[in-house]
Amino acid sequence: MVARIALQDVDRPNEPLFVYVKNTSPRVIRVGVPNTIVEFDMYRSEERGVFEGALGGRHFTFDPSSLAKRKVG
Repeated sequence: MVARIALQDVDRPNEPLFVYVKNTSPRVIRVGVPNTIVEFDMYRSEERGVFEGALGGRHFTFDPSSLAKRKVG
């Protein structure tokens, strides 16, 4: 199963980038952009921190705890 997540653009909060999760580890998530061959890594410096990454001059974040919040509600 491939998970689809929304990355938040730091400069454009109303323009998320939807990506597919390719691989995960505690500190790195590799994501792929749908309908392209583009993949990039999202990193986090703290175990419970947010993941951060950049693509084409845009800076994205992903908070894994947002998934848990969405499943509960």
